[in-house]
Amino acid sequence: MTDTTPSAANATPHEAFSNRYRYYVLALLTLGYVFNFVDRQVMTILIEPIKMEFGATDTQMGLLSGLAFALFYATLGIPVARLADRWSRRNVLAISMTTWSAVTALCATATGFWHLLLLRIGVGIGEAGGTPPSQSLLADYFPPEKRAFAQGVLATAPNIGILVGLFGGAVIAEAYGWRSVFLIFGIPGVLLAVLIQLTIKEPQKVRVPDEQAQAGLLSSLGKIFRLPSFTHIMLGVGFTGIAGYGLGVWSPSFLVRVHDMSLVDAGLYLGLIGVFGGGLGTISSGLLVDKLARHDKRWQLWLPAIGIFLALPTQLAFLLWPAEHRLVISSVDVPFALVFMGLSAVFASFWIAPSYAAVQNLVPQYWRTQASALMLLAINLLGMGLGPLLVGALSDSFSHLGVDSVRYGLCVGVSLSLIGGFAYLRGSALYAKALRESGL
Repeated sequence: MTDTTPSAANATPHEAFSNRYRYYVLALLTLGYVFNFVDRQVMTILIEPIKMEFGATDTQMGLLSGLAFALFYATLGIPVARLADRWSRRNVLAISMTTWSAVTALCATATGFWHLLLLRIGVGIGEAGGTPPSQSLLADYFPPEKRAFAQGVLATAPNIGILVGLFGGAVIAEAYGWRSVFLIFGIPGVLLAVLIQLTIKEPQKVRVPDEQAQAGLLSSLGKIFRLPSFTHIMLGVGFTGIAGYGLGVWSPSFLVRVHDMSLVDAGLYLGLIGVFGGGLGTISSGLLVDKLARHDKRWQLWLPAIGIFLALPTQLAFLLWPAEHRLVISSVDVPFALVFMGLSAVFASFWIAPSYAAVQNLVPQYWRTQASALMLLAINLLGMGLGPLLVGALSDSFSHLGVDSVRYGLCVGVSLSLIGGFAYLRGSALYAKALRESGL
């Protein structure tokens, strides 16, 4: 019987690269992920102007900003990841980046809701080959004891993308209209794809056992699912994603409607919170879990659970704090609720780096991209797909509450993160046992 534990993939491709080069690769892949997230999340800041122009409902905008993208992004990510594992992760990443960037630029030509929906589906198809190859490449460029840190740096890209997308998108939309946002954010990604293709080396791969080389896609996925704690991690990231994406997509609209902020101000403050609060949480959790997991592997999944349980109360405080309470410092006058959003951003990011690193530690090298795609399937189908749509539908159902409808829709959405927290706790012992048995 072929060994499918992590010990079967204890090759050390990272030894072939200098520190300078591996950190260059980390920087380039992180920049690529920034473009990925900007193009993916730009809809967040454009919900209000697009809704107004096309006469759409909150449910339709939730579909446009979530499920329409996530359904194709997540499901196509699995066969694309298999291609990357068997062919070239670098090539798949470069082709995917060219595709999603070009289609993002084409969103500027949308003539109506359904036209834009089809183009956003195209962006999702292109981005299917973005994140899993990057995560798999980093697992080969960095040794196991530094993987959570490297994955944490990569995972700061969404926080940077939030600032660029929210604030930059709001400024561009206000000055030139929402269509210009897609054009300006789409074109640079094509140039970056060329740089990745020309300068990133594909690490040497371990030989795939004959049994795995001949196995079909469904067979491989089934074996990945049966790895100890993998299902628990999937549930953890999925339900945490529902809360995170629902809150992330609808927070600008919440601030505009409930706290009477301008679109530019909402984008600026949420973007800054994402970069500094989310970035701090992502990097610190990666460093912390690398240290703690040396003594007890259960910390790899304990830390995400702790972050969830600390983030939820501050998220609810952000949503429920009275709109008339303001924070006034010199000429700055903002809702006091943003203080709680800043606190929650730190803790709500604790799950990202440990979860990505846990999956890469758990599976053999020849399954890493596919395993990453499976995890992103959970994040994106449940999180990006269901989160914004659920909040939008709840907001419509609470329409009798006026502008507060989005407030209470968001409260329901963020509370679902508790399911993810308990899933992490349940899987921690199984994860630690699997790594002990593999010698990691």
